[in-house]
Amino acid sequence: MRKYIYLPIALLLGIFIASCSDNTTNPPPVTETGSIFIDSSPDGALITVDGTSSGKFTPDSVTSLSAGAHTVKLTLDGYRDTTFSVTVVANIQTSKNINLVSTLSVTTFGPVRIWETAGTSASQPSGIDLSSGNAYGVSSTDKDKVDIYYSTTGTGGTPYLVQSADLYPNLTRHTAFYVGNGTDITDGEDSPNSALSGWTDNMSDRETNYVFLYDEDGHYSKLIITDYGTVNNIAWVEVKWEYNNTGADKRF
Repeated sequence: MRKYIYLPIALLLGIFIASCSDNTTNPPPVTETGSIFIDSSPDGALITVDGTSSGKFTPDSVTSLSAGAHTVKLTLDGYRDTTFSVTVVANIQTSKNINLVSTLSVTTFGPVRIWETAGTSASQPSGIDLSSGNAYGVSSTDKDKVDIYYSTTGTGGTPYLVQSADLYPNLTRHTAFYVGNGTDITDGEDSPNSALSGWTDNMSDRETNYVFLYDEDGHYSKLIITDYGTVNNIAWVEVKWEYNNTGADKRF
């Protein structure tokens, strides 16, 4: 009799256990992640991972990345976009330090000698084409290439000025001048914007600081007088300059 009592109880217990088993789900798999710390020289580059901007700038970390290979791109104005691969290891921070490559393109010219406009011959050119580094006479067949020239009379009656070509009769190319604060044209000092005040159309032939130039084609240069003198009472100056090959780029 007793075994008949236990039988229903066992059946109910089995049903209860089966019911509990059916309603139980397996826990979701744990995704293992890691992080990357990225620095760059110079810093301040935007970090993009697998085509999505992280909104972060070097130096900084990007976290919660799945383990495995990821593509990272660094973007900074004035430098080439730099793309590289990073392998992320779970629970580990991987570090990368990247040297960015500048897009700056500058050509150095000189010293080039130019002569005052009075009393010179065809072999003693007074003007310069800043983009090519060539000296031309202000009355020669190449006079339309001249950006700046060495004037005997100068603007406003001031003698011996290096000045904009459009101040000479029948020349049209305008160049603006801005006296800088240093004497080394390779010091990395950038030009002020040509739209700011302080620019003029000439410089003294005895200026000791470098002078920034902004020419008719929208290019910046950084020029300094390296020497001066006279031959048979005809004055000359020698100048050296850096010419930025990219229009509107003020960097040096």
